Amino acid sequence: MDIFEPYFKAGEIARKTRAFATSLIKSGVSVLDLCEKIEGFIKSQGGEPAFPCNICINEVAAHYTAEYMDSLRIPEQSIVKMDLGVHIDGFIVDTAITVALDEKYMLLKEAAEEALRKALKSIRASVSVYDIGETISKVASTYNLKPIRNLSGHEIARYNLHAGISIPNIPLQGGKFKLYGVYAVEPFITEHWASGTVIESTKPVIYRCLSYKKIRDTEANVLLKTLWSRFKGLPFAERWIHNMNLKCNVQNAWFKLKNSNLIKSYRPLVEISKGSVAQAEETILVVEDGVIELTGFPL
Repeated sequence: MDIFEPYFKAGEIARKTRAFATSLIKSGVSVLDLCEKIEGFIKSQGGEPAFPCNICINEVAAHYTAEYMDSLRIPEQSIVKMDLGVHIDGFIVDTAITVALDEKYMLLKEAAEEALRKALKSIRASVSVYDIGETISKVASTYNLKPIRNLSGHEIARYNLHAGISIPNIPLQGGKFKLYGVYAVEPFITEHWASGTVIESTKPVIYRCLSYKKIRDTEANVLLKTLWSRFKGLPFAERWIHNMNLKCNVQNAWFKLKNSNLIKSYRPLVEISKGSVAQAEETILVVEDGVIELTGFPL
């Protein structure tokens, strides 16, 4: 199992970071400060963020991270998803929790956690992702809630957060879990009256380099080369670029680069009918007798 040691190290950092982050999530807290403290904690423990810390509030389900100079604060009586990733030399783990700042959201939180717990107990090598989607969907139904049908977990590979098969939250045909495969399982649950579907909303706040090739614009090329070298195709936040000390006009270079076909953008994903959303996530390694929970989600 020595080849998986980087995953175990990343998982331990993610476990500590998740506990640290949970203690910070309170009404009135700056989302920018929260993201930067969580990302800084990961680095202080010897890891690197595998993607920008996501802080998603109420009907925002995924892909929101603080913008540069972001003024957003955690609202009172809200439900907050905190999704973080850690990598050691490209070996990634991914975990998320929900913090309910009002009693009315506890059912959503509990349903997401129970769906994750039951899903993890069902996973073995050669088990179909259809069965896991069915398990998650049944738990949601038991709570009189709905799974998000167009969000899913994912296989993970080195420097590749979304590799191979997806793990749906509803029964959908797909692949099967492989022995020694690494996967992030993440139920998303919303309210019974909601659509159960997310759509893209507002402007992108997360980006990813698709490849590196030399481009004619000198400043944009310096920035692209730096982004590819530093992140190797993993997601990054626009605010991270403002902290780079480069010998070019970073703002001008980024303006040119982000509109090129070398950069993929990710917009926040919002439940289409404004239903509040809860999330729970664990990264697992599939072994002969079941799974190893790499980030030790508190179940």
